[in-house]
Amino acid sequence: MAQFKRIAVVGAGLIGGSILLAAARRSLAGSLACWSRSEPSRATLSRFGVAEVFADPAECVRGADLVVVTTPVDTAEETFRAISPGLTPGAVVTDAGSVKASIQLAARRLPAANPFIGAHPMAGGEKAGAAHAHADLFEGRVCFLTPTSAESPEALGAVRLFWQSLGAVLHETDAAKHDEIVAAISHVPHAAASALMLGVMDQPGFRRFAVGAGLRDTTRIAAGEENLWVGILLANAHHLSTGLRAVEVRVAELRAAIEANDIPTLRRLLAEARIARQDLDRPE
Repeated sequence: MAQFKRIAVVGAGLIGGSILLAAARRSLAGSLACWSRSEPSRATLSRFGVAEVFADPAECVRGADLVVVTTPVDTAEETFRAISPGLTPGAVVTDAGSVKASIQLAARRLPAANPFIGAHPMAGGEKAGAAHAHADLFEGRVCFLTPTSAESPEALGAVRLFWQSLGAVLHETDAAKHDEIVAAISHVPHAAASALMLGVMDQPGFRRFAVGAGLRDTTRIAAGEENLWVGILLANAHHLSTGLRAVEVRVAELRAAIEANDIPTLRRLLAEARIARQDLDRPE
């Protein structure tokens, strides 16, 4: 039995498209609707054959009891303004943005009759766009929820049910703590991978034909779409700056040990990194 009357996804790229496919597979709603600013993206969404596709965001959300905003984080306020005229009173709004404090502020633009509960599924990848969407994207992935305690238990319950039904594992925290966590595990790694790629390319010995798995593995996320990531990194600039300074300290430690032929220190640093990386693959 469908859990929602109508789910509207606003900004259906990789995350939004995957939500539509996952919701359709699980029969979560009586009907699905979606909007994308891009005409090619709307064509891709139409080919999915699971949702009504709209060219106007306000029309997309009309009649929906759950609205999921998946537009880039730096357009959140613009998106909330755009959908507000079409929102049904009482419809719950959630999102999938990878920063939460700034989006929580932007959500004040929503009508008072429409509760907002921030969410961030730790899914996605370096390949953007609805063409790469798939229905199992959220299966087993952590999804942060950032309730404020001002929303009703019914609204929070609806958002919990939605993300859990997509296969996500929920973790609830406040928006500020969320932004600190994702800076460490996502935003700093992305910026560092980009810096590593640029630094490697600057080397006189760089030869593309000889690149192996090591460079590809350590820089994979640097292939992420820059227009999306500029907004994310700037929205979490404080935590990102702190994290990058920590990376710079560690790089300086390694460089100093190598330049001094300090084998014990070099061995210690490499061992610390190895143990920490191996720990990521151990079960919780």
